[in-house]
Amino acid sequence: MSNNLSIIGAGAWGSALAITLSEKFDTIYLHAHTELESKTLKPQHPALPKPYASNIDIVYGFETLKHCNNILIATPSYAFSEVLQTLKPLLNTQHQIAWATKGFDTTAKCFLYQSFERILPNYHGCVLSGPSFAFEVVSQKPTALVSASKDKNTRKHWADLVRTKTLRAYTNNDIIGVEIGGSVKNILAIAAGIASGLGYGINTQAALITRGLAEMTRLGKTMGANESTFVGLSGLGDLVLTCSDDLSRNRRFGKELAKGHNVEQSLANVGATVEGLNTLDLILAIAKKQQVEMPICEQVSYVTQAKASPAEAVNYLMSRAQIDE
Repeated sequence: MSNNLSIIGAGAWGSALAITLSEKFDTIYLHAHTELESKTLKPQHPALPKPYASNIDIVYGFETLKHCNNILIATPSYAFSEVLQTLKPLLNTQHQIAWATKGFDTTAKCFLYQSFERILPNYHGCVLSGPSFAFEVVSQKPTALVSASKDKNTRKHWADLVRTKTLRAYTNNDIIGVEIGGSVKNILAIAAGIASGLGYGINTQAALITRGLAEMTRLGKTMGANESTFVGLSGLGDLVLTCSDDLSRNRRFGKELAKGHNVEQSLANVGATVEGLNTLDLILAIAKKQQVEMPICEQVSYVTQAKASPAEAVNYLMSRAQIDE
C-alpha cells in the first residue's frame, strides 16, 4: 500500500495537520464534511496562513480509505461516535486509528476512548493532544504533543508518524488523564475569557489557571488518571495555552459572554465550534457523580445559563469559604 494518510475532518485543525504532515506522505486524503466543502476549500483554509500542499486531496466520502493504513480523526467531539460507526464496516486489520479531537463524546456521554473501545473493540485507539493552535502549527512554530494509548506500540507508532522538524510527540499510557485535560481546559479557557473581557489582569489569569488545574487534577484522580499527567503537555501545557491567547475559540467565547452577549450571540461572533460549551454539562455531571468540587466550571455553567452575570460569577469565586491550597 502507498505511503498515504487519511485525515477525517477538514476544519482548521485537520487542515493544519494535513499541511504540516504533507512532506511525509505520498498523498494525504483530507475528508470534508460535505461534498460542497470538498470542492470549495482549496486552495487555502480561511483560518490558516498557508495553502494546501499539492499532494493534499480534499475528498468527500470514504472510498479512499482502501489506499491508507493510517486514519487520523480531527472532527468536533460531538461527531466522533458517528464517524467511528461510519468507518467500522470499511476497516481492515491493517488500519491504525488515532484522533486529534479534544473533548467528550456528548452523544454517548462518555470519554472518546470509551466510545472507541465500544465501537471498535478489536483496534488499539490513540489520542493526540497537547498545546497546539492550528495557526502556529502550520506556521512551523515548534510544537509538542502527547501520543496516548494503552498499547505501547500504538502510541509509539503515532508519535513517530506525526513527527516533523517542528512537531514532536511524547508518549503516555494515561489516555484517561490526557482526555480529561483536553476537555476540562476548554471550560477553564471560557472562564479565562470572561475574566479578560471584564478587564481583569494577569493576576486573575494566573489564579484561574492554577485553581483550574486543581479542579482538573481532582477530577482526573477520581477517574483513575495519573496525577503527573496534569502537569504535562496535555494538562498544564494545554491549559496555559488555551487560557492565555485569543487564538483559543473558548477564550474568545468567554470574552463575548463578558460583553453581555448571550450564548447564541457569542457563538455567532466566534464563528466556530466551542468545545468547552459542548462538554460543560457532561463534565459537571461526571464531577457530581464522583463528588468532586469544580467551582470554576460550575460558575461558567451559571453564566452560560444566565443564572449569574460574569461579574457575579467572579465575585462568588472570590468570596468562597477559606480552604487550603
